[in-house]
Amino acid sequence: MILNGLVMKGHKIRVVTGRMPDTAEYENINGIEIFRPFSSYNLTDKKDLASGNAMIKRISFLFRLYSYLNKFLTSYPVDIVYSSGYISALPASWSASKNHIPAVNSIHSLCGKIWFQLTNPFLATFNYLGEIFIIRLGKYDALHCPSAKVAQMIKPHTSAKIFTIPYPLDFDDITRVKEDIDSELIRKNLEIKREEQFLLFVGSLIKVKNIDGLIRALSSLKTNFKLVLIGEGPERQKIENLSNELGLEDRLIMPGQKSHKETLSIIKSCDVFILPSKSETFSNVALEALALGKPVIATRVGILPEIKSENLYLIDSLEEINSLLAKGIAPKENNRALEDYSMDKVISRYLSMFEEVLKVS
Repeated sequence: MILNGLVMKGHKIRVVTGRMPDTAEYENINGIEIFRPFSSYNLTDKKDLASGNAMIKRISFLFRLYSYLNKFLTSYPVDIVYSSGYISALPASWSASKNHIPAVNSIHSLCGKIWFQLTNPFLATFNYLGEIFIIRLGKYDALHCPSAKVAQMIKPHTSAKIFTIPYPLDFDDITRVKEDIDSELIRKNLEIKREEQFLLFVGSLIKVKNIDGLIRALSSLKTNFKLVLIGEGPERQKIENLSNELGLEDRLIMPGQKSHKETLSIIKSCDVFILPSKSETFSNVALEALALGKPVIATRVGILPEIKSENLYLIDSLEEINSLLAKGIAPKENNRALEDYSMDKVISRYLSMFEEVLKVS
């Protein structure tokens, strides 16, 4: 969305990224040139993680990307190098510095000690220290964070200027869903009865999302409910086994991955959206739920602690979910807090950031 918004403002965008199966080495999509010089690799591959190959592949990827970017930046006119995330941060900023081009890196999140809840101690230590080293060793002219919380966490580790800019919401899609959706039909297709409370989670079925914790918490809920999980991931079998063990197999619905339009339609049809994550990059899907007028129960992750909405219920532990649901949560019409996430406002802030970096450089 951000790249499309920048193109619509008349800017030239070139993207360098890894190549996934069935994707071309080069293509032009909506005016954005995309270069995929070599294949991506799977950081979550269990065999690689067990053998230590993931670390070797990561380091190899850094050197290959650095070499490629050095040649790329001498072949194409570039005003700013903007990298997104940790993996590309060092090669992007180092190659930019070598070619005297200002570099901005986006730090989506900082897991910190949460890594030790997500993986084995060896890899957790590597990731924990790696986040800090990447922030400290990068040659950044500026860092971008989607939330003030992340900005505060990385501030002690860098002297670069930090810009806090959220990601945009697609209000056009949200408006269309509000006008066109048949919620009764969606509930019927999901086999959710009118008297059942429709609880919804959307996201990858991975450990950090803490879905097993959510299911354990809901196992003691006395109200009549159905929990729908939209998404796929390596935790699916574990989730199914846990729901069977706790006797919730009849209350759990797992339809798999859905398109963005379908997902928004399902969100619009739910009674309560729940986000139980231990960590989040931004919590975009929770913002979409709020924009659709849905009550949202969420842990204090991503940008959510910064949102002021009568439909948002922040919790410190998953045990609080049951008491909130037992009391009953009715949606309230209050979306004023989401106005700052429109495409125009967010793109304007990105452009201001780039302009300031260019002036200083």
